[in-house]
Amino acid sequence: GPMSDRPAYLRPYQEAVEAFGPRFEALLWNRPETQRVRFEALVSMLELEGRTLADLGCGRADLAAFLRDRGIAYGRYLGVEGVHELCEACRARVRDEGLRDCVFHERDFVADERVFGHLVQDGGASVLVFSGSLNTLEPAHARRVLERAWGAVSAVPGGTLAFNFLSDRHGDPTRTDENTGPARRFDTLALLDWAMRSTPLVRFRQDYLQGHDAAIVMVRD
Repeated sequence: GPMSDRPAYLRPYQEAVEAFGPRFEALLWNRPETQRVRFEALVSMLELEGRTLADLGCGRADLAAFLRDRGIAYGRYLGVEGVHELCEACRARVRDEGLRDCVFHERDFVADERVFGHLVQDGGASVLVFSGSLNTLEPAHARRVLERAWGAVSAVPGGTLAFNFLSDRHGDPTRTDENTGPARRFDTLALLDWAMRSTPLVRFRQDYLQGHDAAIVMVRD
């Protein structure tokens, strides 16, 4: 529909798709190398062998390609993407590159509160991953999305929630010249506190990209 009908958090991606097409630039990462570093950090904290994972805001299915290139034998990959052109690009990539055991759903996981339950209960997902896909949300809104995701995935044995975000503990807090574009920095300690109150099984990393990014993994107790 018209751009004005798109939710504010999806508009930057839709505008980028219209400017660049469904290419890497439409994902709003600054370059592929930093995307890979984030994937490396997140995946280092996960057990994915044989498991069904859901990639929320999957973009161009870059995470599925990353796992293939690293030889990580996941069970199934469920991609969820709210931008039509990117979802179509995912499906084309499966055909062109032979990404295995991938299914894509064109859905807005922020607005549609049923998505996480469907992925877990109907899709068999036991790992929910958000890599960069929360960055255009207001922090309080992102927290509500994470709470819903955890509520769904923590209902299954070994249920795991993994997410990364721009950390507010990245160095000099007095800097005022920083431009993160449509992305927002999140309160890292508040997210860690929420994670630890939800489960004692929490993993945390901020030792990559000079501390500008952070990753949290929560596992059902």
